[in-house]
Amino acid sequence: MKKTVSCSLLCLAMATSLLTGCGNSGGAAAGDPKGGEGAARTAKNDGKASASEPVVLHFWTGLGASADASHQAIIDEFNELYKDQGISVEFEHFVNDSNGNLKLETNLLGGSEIDLYVTYGLTQLTKRAEGNLALDLSELCARDGFDVVASTSSMAEAYFVNGKPYSLPTKLDQYGMVVNKDMFDEAGLEIPTSWTYDEFLEVCKKLTHGEGEDKVYGMFWNTGQDRSGYVKYLACQTLGGDNYYTEDGTATCFDDPVWQATIELAMTTMKEGYAPTHADTITEKLNMANLFAGEKIAMCMGPWLINTLKDTATYPHDFVTAFAPYPVVDENSRNYTQGGYGDMICINPRSEHVDAAWEFAKFYMTKGALYMAERGRIPAYNGLDKEEVVKAVLSGAEDLFDADTAVSVLIEPHDNYAYSTITTRMPEVQDAFYEELEAIWTEKKTVEEGLADAKERGDAILAK
Repeated sequence: MKKTVSCSLLCLAMATSLLTGCGNSGGAAAGDPKGGEGAARTAKNDGKASASEPVVLHFWTGLGASADASHQAIIDEFNELYKDQGISVEFEHFVNDSNGNLKLETNLLGGSEIDLYVTYGLTQLTKRAEGNLALDLSELCARDGFDVVASTSSMAEAYFVNGKPYSLPTKLDQYGMVVNKDMFDEAGLEIPTSWTYDEFLEVCKKLTHGEGEDKVYGMFWNTGQDRSGYVKYLACQTLGGDNYYTEDGTATCFDDPVWQATIELAMTTMKEGYAPTHADTITEKLNMANLFAGEKIAMCMGPWLINTLKDTATYPHDFVTAFAPYPVVDENSRNYTQGGYGDMICINPRSEHVDAAWEFAKFYMTKGALYMAERGRIPAYNGLDKEEVVKAVLSGAEDLFDADTAVSVLIEPHDNYAYSTITTRMPEVQDAFYEELEAIWTEKKTVEEGLADAKERGDAILAK
């Protein structure tokens, strides 16, 4: 049940053609996202793409203002390419939280004013696909010869719903540790290329110093924002993507020693003063970007900070940021690479301009992905030159990042991604795990007690 992904298709990166036309022989090659004859036929099929009746696509994204420039750049280029067909795009924000996603779904149910939108997470995607809020893209892919798997990797199949594609993945979520290289250098420490929990703990200790307002912590777990995500990134390297479940999916595996060791690691850093406690994180409203840019922490998890750290006007600093792989329980337990796809573009089945929306979705996933790379969002599309991706990721702040570690940790594809294949009652299992983690983080329960209760509750949920 825990799958290892073969990424052999990634070797097609330089050879894969960008098929954006509307027929198997009418599509455009990579570098011609306009689609030639295919685009013209799309415009004709749409029925409204003409100078007298232009089509304006409405695209909703959950990324905030920090990504506006990249979104606008994608849209400006697309609008220029498609102006002769009378197709243009406008974008609107929604907040990617429970209320924001409810607003999005309410609007999708209400009619056709949203043509396409971005979904964040497989749980949301599955719900929307099964609830007729996302279009099955199978016919469009077949018509245009657009192979989602060949354009990304076989991991894309994990984001199909009932075996069908309901979205185009645009971002590779391959993360790692974000580290202050200057602090490592000053402490005489090399940036790790592989390390264990014990080695990580020793580094946290060496990087922690000072008292009161002058204190610098070795690590920040950011549990105020996400109770489980950061420790899950560590555990999945050994347990795989289905790290909530036993192999047959009939029970939870929160009694696995890897979970025990992982949660203990985080708790030890907090208790020993190498990381802010969960209580301090909540009461003081600690923010990862402010702490890292302000040199109050040496390490954290969140390569999305690349976009933040480029903004030196808001976050002034001059140190170099590097990246390291996550530590593992022991040197023999690195079985998987944490990774997945994100920023999944869906088309509203109720849209009156499905063909035009499809053209924009393909453009965003392929050529447009380079603009999003400037915001630290690594493209899922494998038809882009790696050097161009690196250049985009580090653009405008080359002196602030270590390029070699950025490539090896964030950009270089792997062949053993950990991704979820079992989703049985996952929201309920996850909620129970969150609640037990909260009890552990606040020291109302020991790690052993909290995980035992998570196991008992999770198994009861799966037995229903």
